[in-house]
Amino acid sequence: MVIPDPRHEAREGVARTVQHNRTARAAIRLLLTRGILPTVTRSRPAESPWVEVTFTHHATSGRWFNTYARHGHSIRFTLLSLDMVPVILAAVGATPDSEDTAFHDPTDYQGDAARWLDEQTAGLLGAVDSRPVPGYDEDAPDTPTYTSELSGRWQVHGVAHLELSGPGMTAVCNLEILRLNEAAAHAAITAYVTLVSTS
Repeated sequence: MVIPDPRHEAREGVARTVQHNRTARAAIRLLLTRGILPTVTRSRPAESPWVEVTFTHHATSGRWFNTYARHGHSIRFTLLSLDMVPVILAAVGATPDSEDTAFHDPTDYQGDAARWLDEQTAGLLGAVDSRPVPGYDEDAPDTPTYTSELSGRWQVHGVAHLELSGPGMTAVCNLEILRLNEAAAHAAITAYVTLVSTS
């Protein structure tokens, strides 16, 4: 039988609090330097620890969430410009999962946006789903479709899921990146902040 050590539990609590504050401070510092005002929400003392940083810049909204698990960071962008996606994904800095890329087939991608993303991300994002092109009759048998959802994962950590609003290069995206470590999450947010400050 293992007897709990109150000093060990106290040290772990302090370490979680330090990390809790570090994530929020890093996000706030990054975003404020580019004139983006974030909102920080933290768990209550009785809950499992987490911190959430949300922000909005023009039409895009973002969320950085940390549950303090080993790969407990997740990032979500809503209405993100298509051209930002490859830069943010590259910032994660990991190698695409070899099992996924082994089944990569460029003919799976329908629409300029999906094909461009495939070229720019070196096969990281696989085609997951398609839907009718906006403006066409969904029930007609000859309705053209486009790749509307793409997904991929990296070897060590991280899973990306992307939704496209349409087939063309003017499409906007909802991008979610899950199971990141702190460094990868920080790098992805830094990439976004750098992009919006130069656009």
